[in-house]
Amino acid sequence: MNQIISIANQKGGVGKSTIAFNLGVALANSKHTVFVVDADPQGTISMWAKARARHESNKINPNITFTENPWTPEEILKLAQPPDYEFIIIDCGPANNKAAKASLVVSNLTIIPISPSPLDINSARSTIELIEEGISRKATKSKVYLLISKKIVGTNLAKEARDTCKMLKLPILKTEISQRIALCESAITGQSVLEYAPNSMAAEEFIALEKEVKRCLKQN
Repeated sequence: MNQIISIANQKGGVGKSTIAFNLGVALANSKHTVFVVDADPQGTISMWAKARARHESNKINPNITFTENPWTPEEILKLAQPPDYEFIIIDCGPANNKAAKASLVVSNLTIIPISPSPLDINSARSTIELIEEGISRKATKSKVYLLISKKIVGTNLAKEARDTCKMLKLPILKTEISQRIALCESAITGQSVLEYAPNSMAAEEFIALEKEVKRCLKQN
């Protein structure tokens, strides 16, 4: 049985595309077949996929496939009868658009990345309300988790953000994704950080995230 994971937050700049891309490669490295869908009109995933194909230095993992262009809501809804992949990851756009709503309909798990800022945490409410609306209408059965993203290493902001997130009354993933230079450098080449700097702390964080996501999906 395949699993569909949406990375969603109606606010931009919280690291959705970075998480979708690197989580996809982490799953592929664990021998799973993965399809990463670009549902963001900005097309970040699609641009990375094209950069990835241009660089001979990339060791392309045959277990992972990326969409070449951002998908429409109609294309996303077809994932309800999904193609033959173990995991499908959808990078949702920042706006309250039809593509984001379609992604939530078909997902088994929705991850909401939140940067450690009170304003960003508060902005997640609109995304949560969108999901709760879908659950109340029985339009989605997705599990929902918050993820601390863009953590600044060496500060207490992530701990404070975790405490603040408790008022949102959603489970918070134990793994936290930090701001690291290796993530920025890897994106330029179209590589994931697991390929560009496999022994880095950034790579370790995504390996931990991959394991935690699979545990969450197994829970009833």
